[in-house]
Amino acid sequence: ETASLLGSLAAQAAVALDNARLYGATERRLEETRALLEVVEILSSTLDSKRLLQRATMKIAQVCRVDRCSLMLWEDGRVRPLMAQFADGRRAPRQWAAFQAAVARPIFDVPANVLARDTRRPVVVNDASQDARVPGEWIETFGLKSYLVVPMLRQQQVIGVMTLDYGERPTAFEPWQVDLAMTIAGELALSLENTRLYAEAQERLRETTTLLAVGEILSRPGPTVERLREVAREVARASGADMVGAYLLDAKREALVPLGGYHVPRELLEGFLARPIVLARNPELLPAWRAGRATWSADPHTDTRFDRDWIGALPPLSVLFASATAHGDPIGALFVVWWRAGRRFQPAEIRLVEGVAAQVGLAMENAELARQTQQKLGETEMLLSVSRALSSTLDLEALLRHFLRTVTRALEADSAGVWLRAGDSEWLEPVAGYHIPRERLPALREVRLSLERDAFYAEAARTRRPVASSHVEADPRGPAIMRDVMPHRSQLFVPIVVKDRVIGGFGLIWREHEREFADGEVALMEAIANQAGVAIENARLFEENRRQVEELSVLHALSRAVTGQLDRAALVEAIHAQVARVLDVGNMLVVLHDEERRELEVVLRLVDGARDTQAPLRFPDRAVGLVSVVLATGCLIRTDDYEAECARHGVEPVRASTTLRRWLGVPMRAGDRPIGVLVLRGGARAFTEADERLLTNIAHLAALALRSARLFDERARAYGELTAAQDQLVRTEKLRALGEMASGVAHDFNNLLASILGRAQLVFQRTESPQLRQWLKVIERSALDGAATVRRLQEFTRIRRDQPFVAVDLNDVVRDALEITQSRWRQEPLSRGVTVELRTAFGEPPRVAGDPAELREALTNLILNAVDAMPQGGVLALTTGSKDGGAVVTVGDTGVGIPDAVLAKIFDPFFTTKGPQGTGLGLSMTYAIVERHGAQIGVETAEGQGTTFRLTFPAGAPLPPALTAPPSAEPADGGASLRCLVVDDEPVVAAMLGDVLESGGHRVVVLGDGGEAIARFGAEPFDVVFTDLAMPRVSGWQVARAIKEMAPEVPIFLVTGFGVELSEEECRTHGVDLVLVKPLEIQTILDVVAQAGRRRPHPTRTEDDR
Repeated sequence: ETASLLGSLAAQAAVALDNARLYGATERRLEETRALLEVVEILSSTLDSKRLLQRATMKIAQVCRVDRCSLMLWEDGRVRPLMAQFADGRRAPRQWAAFQAAVARPIFDVPANVLARDTRRPVVVNDASQDARVPGEWIETFGLKSYLVVPMLRQQQVIGVMTLDYGERPTAFEPWQVDLAMTIAGELALSLENTRLYAEAQERLRETTTLLAVGEILSRPGPTVERLREVAREVARASGADMVGAYLLDAKREALVPLGGYHVPRELLEGFLARPIVLARNPELLPAWRAGRATWSADPHTDTRFDRDWIGALPPLSVLFASATAHGDPIGALFVVWWRAGRRFQPAEIRLVEGVAAQVGLAMENAELARQTQQKLGETEMLLSVSRALSSTLDLEALLRHFLRTVTRALEADSAGVWLRAGDSEWLEPVAGYHIPRERLPALREVRLSLERDAFYAEAARTRRPVASSHVEADPRGPAIMRDVMPHRSQLFVPIVVKDRVIGGFGLIWREHEREFADGEVALMEAIANQAGVAIENARLFEENRRQVEELSVLHALSRAVTGQLDRAALVEAIHAQVARVLDVGNMLVVLHDEERRELEVVLRLVDGARDTQAPLRFPDRAVGLVSVVLATGCLIRTDDYEAECARHGVEPVRASTTLRRWLGVPMRAGDRPIGVLVLRGGARAFTEADERLLTNIAHLAALALRSARLFDERARAYGELTAAQDQLVRTEKLRALGEMASGVAHDFNNLLASILGRAQLVFQRTESPQLRQWLKVIERSALDGAATVRRLQEFTRIRRDQPFVAVDLNDVVRDALEITQSRWRQEPLSRGVTVELRTAFGEPPRVAGDPAELREALTNLILNAVDAMPQGGVLALTTGSKDGGAVVTVGDTGVGIPDAVLAKIFDPFFTTKGPQGTGLGLSMTYAIVERHGAQIGVETAEGQGTTFRLTFPAGAPLPPALTAPPSAEPADGGASLRCLVVDDEPVVAAMLGDVLESGGHRVVVLGDGGEAIARFGAEPFDVVFTDLAMPRVSGWQVARAIKEMAPEVPIFLVTGFGVELSEEECRTHGVDLVLVKPLEIQTILDVVAQAGRRRPHPTRTEDDR
């Protein structure tokens, strides 16, 4: 019973124990299940891999009751650490860094990994220090005591491992731990796969979004560069890059040039723009670039695939270089940069950049197609424009000008020019230019281009194709003269070909920068040149026909003009007018031969389009350069180098023609002998054979007409000799009477003024009173002005020449004029009970070249007119000053003013508003004086308010050198006086001369009769003789001759009022040494006596000597 009871208890105990075991197992399963659920909940809570793994690894370590849980993925044969967390959440940064570095090694370097991969089962290492399956450095670094490696399977493939470890002491892993870890590893693998798929989906979404944004940007209208900039910005945002650049393959397919960029550092921008990516310097990148694949480098500075020179200029960087292709051909690239080395490139970002680059390539191709289309459209429009321009006119000059403007703008050249060929000559002559610097024009007009000697242009002529030089300085083909005359960097020369013959060419130059030439541009210029050739040839034919018609018209018009015309001047004008219709007559000559006098007479001379009538107009017929040669040979001469042609013929060139160079002279032949020469000089172009023919025909017609005119003149002269003689007698008598009157008036006035001036100067020397000396100075100045008036009277009758100008101070002239007229503007008005107030404002006008006496007379006239205009008194205002470098003098009054009807006549001679008391000569003389001085006179007036005359002297007129008075002569023989003989039939003048000489310490004998003077000289010794000219009975001439016969060494001075009318030859013939013109100043008389004393060879003769 006891046994039965014990057996029953034992059975119950066994059941209880089994139930307890089952309960414990169930509890453990529940606990494992709860732990697994917690891990699964974490794994399913988010798809953010970093947050998920951090929470999950900590939870796994907790539920598996280990110290630490670590996760590693296997990628491309290497270990990539994902996460490692302690169960209690503590951090170990050094171990984490070591974990990242230690596991980044080949998978199969760790035996436990190999075993887990092969068995797909957990690998349990209960004591790591005794197990070789764990690397020893791991045990030491991570403090591993026990180690469990659990493979993570995805579709039966090991994608990584989860490791659990104890770090305090070796602890055996229980089966439930292993089972639970295996289960969790499966869930973890699934979660990682989901996270990876999510990340890939997100990456794909980001790629798609970026590609859509790029596509939308590239589909917008607008400049390609701006759109590429926006694309670069999108790529930078999507990839996190610091800078993105878009490059385009250049026209030569040799380099990638920058087209647009984003976030390019300012300090690197210039370098990127200046340095394209030369493909030949990056040979290892070319295969991937040509295949459309991306290339990347975490440190291109150490990457031999990249051009060292190009990449060396950049700071440390990581770079992704993606090819931009279109239809399989690379046409550009995207350059994606991170400004730090060592970046790891993800396949997704590489794929994204490649996708964007593909779109960019299509966009670049579309842009290039659009550019080419636009270019073709522009070329077509240009061809149409040129065609319209060339067909719109047959005027060669206008045609070429429009043509050059079009091609210059099309290629953005700086300057252009056209050269044409005369016949089959090797030389191209310049005919038109566009945008040529003004200072370069003269030299450029002389540049001729050789189609044989100048290699550059010879190549164009030989190939009939355009020739370009992008680097002129390094190109030996171009002529040095072209580089010197027009310095430039690049040049394009296009031959103009018509019917397979080069008729010329046009050139384009770039002065400031070097220019590369695209094939399309050269082809366009060639097409334009073909059109231009046809147009130029048509214009030439039209011009030739027009010229022939014009020549026939000229010859016809000239023949009609000269038919019946017998006036030589009219004939010459007709010849000039007709030649001017077809040729350049700016420097034309018409020269006639006077056979009787053996002279050439210039009947027409034009210099730069203006008629030149300056003497001489007659020359010896053998001394006029090539004109004499044409006249002597009867053959025409045409040359482009006048001096060289003169040297060839052995004649002296005419100076006026040497600067003109081009010269064409044809004989004017009437019968067998030329009667003259017709000459054209200079001109913008060389003279041609056509010019020769035309001028020869004109010269023939002109010769016939001029010979007829000469014959008519001879007959008319013969028939009119009697009438002419009679008219000449009448004219001669009138002129003689007028001359005698002027001469007599001059003589009498000069005698009177001589006495006044001499006595005034003598009194001045003996007077100490300042007031009297001032008055005597006024008398002296008035006498001298009177003498100047007499000289102008003689000038009026053409008895004397113009006197030289001196430097004049206008302030002094104004003061002198005011002093001379003081009685009129001060005393006379006061005597009538009115007042004329004087207001002066003297500035600092520059000195002017002029005659002080004439200027005083002009101002005197103006002052007197101003006073006359103020009968009730007023203000007389005179000012001086300067304006624009010239001098200005004004004379104003507050008088009655000048009516408009009168204003236009005030300067007319003999026009006066003063009635009988006015001569009408004051303002006309003033006007003439002002004109003679090269100045201008203006009038400002208003009736009832007054008048102002303004004299304006031009700036820059050269001043004559100051006239220096001869040095004062000392008495001869160291103070000994001379014996002077004075002869004058005017006792007052004679006495004055005697007094002057005596005041100088000389001994004087004064006589009034010439015969008596001769007798006295024969009886007594004299050192100097002063004699008047016009004396009764014996004239001054007779006195001079008689004395010279007796004593040739004695100087004879002729003192006369006719002095300015006497020629030097006449004085020398009569033995007169010097003519002194009355009135004389004291110092002048004393100076000439002193000079005579110094020249005296021996002392005064005595009676014994005689």
